[in-house]
Amino acid sequence: MYRLTAPVKNYAWGSTKLLADLTGQQPTETPQAEMWFGTHPTTPTTIEDGTPLAELIDLPYLVKLLAADQPLSIQAHPNVAQARAGYTAENATGLPLDDPKRVYRDANHKPELLVSLTDFTAMAGFRNPLESAETFASLARLVSNSELAATLDTMAHQLARGELKEVFAQLIEPSGAFWQTNGWTKAIFTSLEHNEPTDPHLRNALAAAKYHPNDPGALVTLLMHLIDLSPGDAIFIPSGTIHAYVSGLGLEIMATSDNVIRGGLTIKHIAIEELNSVVDYQPSPPPHLTPSVEYKHNAVVTHFQPPVKDFELTRYDLTADAYLSLPRHTNQIAVCTSGYGSLVSGEDCLEISAGTGIYLPPSQRPVEITASSNTVTVFIAGQPA
Repeated sequence: MYRLTAPVKNYAWGSTKLLADLTGQQPTETPQAEMWFGTHPTTPTTIEDGTPLAELIDLPYLVKLLAADQPLSIQAHPNVAQARAGYTAENATGLPLDDPKRVYRDANHKPELLVSLTDFTAMAGFRNPLESAETFASLARLVSNSELAATLDTMAHQLARGELKEVFAQLIEPSGAFWQTNGWTKAIFTSLEHNEPTDPHLRNALAAAKYHPNDPGALVTLLMHLIDLSPGDAIFIPSGTIHAYVSGLGLEIMATSDNVIRGGLTIKHIAIEELNSVVDYQPSPPPHLTPSVEYKHNAVVTHFQPPVKDFELTRYDLTADAYLSLPRHTNQIAVCTSGYGSLVSGEDCLEISAGTGIYLPPSQRPVEITASSNTVTVFIAGQPA
């Protein structure tokens, strides 16, 4: 077993408290957004002696602790065929992997599963366009600019006809009216703020606009499902699903990839044509994933099994002084998210606490999760058998 040192990504949308609270540290001055446990070449996790984990194993999945204090960029991820084609095409141009305009940083898809550790808010998938039509019609009645009101009213009628793709394009296209007409987006949200909306979609859009006042991406949020997760709830984001996390702390697992195609709420590169080529415009229900649960003596075992071959995730909640023995058939990453305990396998014993990550290679020896004098929660990521 190998204790891991996880690099922390300090993105602006991160939190100064959430990861610090999890690990029992003081709040940080710089927002902390993600802790990475995996072998992706852009952000290598290391073992205790400083050796990159990738020198021991090439994992098909990446585990993250994600902490958001403001909305992430509106984004989607490609499927495998799209990622391979895009990666090959960008390589052919000679564009470096770390270039800000690079879209495809590897040749893999990036389906992802998130399990909330705190109350968590996300946006994912397109809601019924008839519902969005009502929202845009209400905005049209709020604004005083007649041209803007007429544009919003037209978009409401388009949505009522199911023309979701066309409305989405008007909002994200740099040559479109919302980017070219100075102040339109800001005017909408100034009017909305004065009217103190009660609709949660409008309140969410208004909050996003405070961080990105001239970005029509705040209006794109009105086309998306707004999802409130309680601790322990999960969502699965397949390739092509438009999404953006809003706030909260979660544990995330995904295929090993860093292919993010953005469409708004960001100062990073926006790739409109690529986004349009990968997004699934079919409205669908919110992408909740329902786990299966086993109740054992002094433990609850929760299995999250998304419809992909790259990864699966299991959560183990043990009561005080309890223990549970598990086989080690595949390469696994264990991450403790609360409490204190240990992982024991043969003569090896590693103490764990919230934020600890452990690499578990396959072994004939089982691993035993042991709780100390309080409860402990451990997630173990692996591949389906």
